[in-house]
Amino acid sequence: MSSKTPAAVGIDVAELRKGLDLVALDRDRNVLASRGRLSLDEVTVITLSLRPVVVCVDSPSGWSTSGSSRAAERQLASVGIQSYRTGPDPGEHPFYRWMRVGFEVFKRLASAYPLYRGGPVAGTAAEVFPHASACLLAGQLRPRDVPKARFRRTVLRDAGVPEDQLESPDRVDAALGALTGLIALEGEHGTAGDPGEGIVLIPAGPTVDRLAVPR
Repeated sequence: MSSKTPAAVGIDVAELRKGLDLVALDRDRNVLASRGRLSLDEVTVITLSLRPVVVCVDSPSGWSTSGSSRAAERQLASVGIQSYRTGPDPGEHPFYRWMRVGFEVFKRLASAYPLYRGGPVAGTAAEVFPHASACLLAGQLRPRDVPKARFRRTVLRDAGVPEDQLESPDRVDAALGALTGLIALEGEHGTAGDPGEGIVLIPAGPTVDRLAVPR
């Protein structure tokens, strides 16, 4: 752990049996913390103890209120960036357990980092989507002949993040979340979605409707 101050924390969400991953970056894009297989309690305590400027969580922040998917997912799909659809609450369906873990992360951080709903990101917990961040930073969708792990690590490396310090794909995704937060702190960000049902923070602006992602 570096003595420098974390600017952004990225959290990769998974089912509790797998554990959550956390990466903290400073404003120079150094890796200050990289932790894996964390419980909800651990990820909450570590995040609050690091006191980052922004927290970025790789998970939907709530269920859809506009149909079988959220506006954010439809807008990203319009430029070829596909994601899991977050529909209305399906009840205790096993597939969505990881989303409920994400909801709980946002809930536990809310007193210190309220949910991001647009505008400046400092002091908030923002929903991010590493696949979208990687494609937008690369300026293209991942070529089919390029493995996902290599594509995302290349994006981090090109952005000045020491990806060789990240032990797993889940840490890579957490770092992409943190990087998106850093870019947002610099004012170079946009959004996808509707504030009422969930906004995805993206490293482009002002909204995904104006993006031209090569297919």
